Amino acid sequence: MRNAIYDRISIRTYEKKRLTDEERKTITQVIEKIKDDRGPFGHAITYFVDHQDQKIDDEAKRIGTYGFIKNAPSFIGGVIKNNPKAIVDYGYLFEKLILKLTHLGFGTCWLAGTFQRSAFQSYVEEGSIIPAITPVGYPEDHMSLRERAIRLAVKANRRKSFDEMFFESDINHPIKEDKNHPLYDALELVKLAPSASNKQPWRIILDDRYVHFFLEKTPNYNTNRPFVIQSLDMGIALYHFEVGLKHLDQSYQMKEVHCNIPNGYEYILSFELQK
Repeated sequence: MRNAIYDRISIRTYEKKRLTDEERKTITQVIEKIKDDRGPFGHAITYFVDHQDQKIDDEAKRIGTYGFIKNAPSFIGGVIKNNPKAIVDYGYLFEKLILKLTHLGFGTCWLAGTFQRSAFQSYVEEGSIIPAITPVGYPEDHMSLRERAIRLAVKANRRKSFDEMFFESDINHPIKEDKNHPLYDALELVKLAPSASNKQPWRIILDDRYVHFFLEKTPNYNTNRPFVIQSLDMGIALYHFEVGLKHLDQSYQMKEVHCNIPNGYEYILSFELQK
C-alpha cells in the first residue's frame, strides 16, 4: 500500500462511462476481502456500492455531488456506529479500501461533507451513520481547469512541515525533516495523508517506544455535522503510519495508554514499538 499512498490523488473528474460488469466484479471482490476487517477500536464497516445505471448527471444531482464530482460512474460508502472511536475506525478502514482501489488503477475522492446522506438512507440503521463515501471510476486523462481550481481552493498540494506535526518527547521539541530519522518513512506517509479541507489536524509525539497520536481540532470547523469529521482524518493518519511501520519491518501494537495530553489536543491512540 505504500506505493498507492504516493500515487493517490483526489479525482473529481472521471471518464463519462459506466463501469463494465468485470470492473464492478473487481470492486465487489476487493470489498469482500476486507469487509470483516476491524479498525483499531474494534469496529467494522458495512459497505455498499451504488452503480450509476441512470443518467450519470441525474444521479450526481440526486447524491448531491453535481458540480463538485463530474461523471462518476459509481460510488462506494459504508455504515458504522455513530460514536467517536467508530468514526476513527471508519477513516482507518475506508482509507485501506481507497488505497486498494488506487493500486488497481481506479480514481477515488474522499467525500465527507459534499454529498446528500439522505440519498443512501436505506442503508442506515438507528444509531449508525455514513461518515464518508467515494466516487470510483477512471480518471480523465487531463485534469480540467475546474478540478485544478478546486485543488487550489483546498490547497491540495500544500503539506505541513514535519516540525508542525511531529514532536519528540513533548510539543516543545519539534522534529525536523531528516531522512535518517528511524521513523522517517512512516512519518512521511502520515504527511501525505488526505484530510478534510487539507487541514492535517494530526499531531504525533514520539515518547521512547511509544508514538502518541493526538487531534488538534480546527476551531469552528464543520460543527454542524452529526460527527467530528476530523476524526476520520485521524483514522487515515493511523493507517498511513501503520503502512510505514510495516515497510520498515517494525513490530508494534496499537493501544490506548496513559500519557501527557498537551492543552488543546485530544488523545486518540498510541503505537507501542517493539524494540
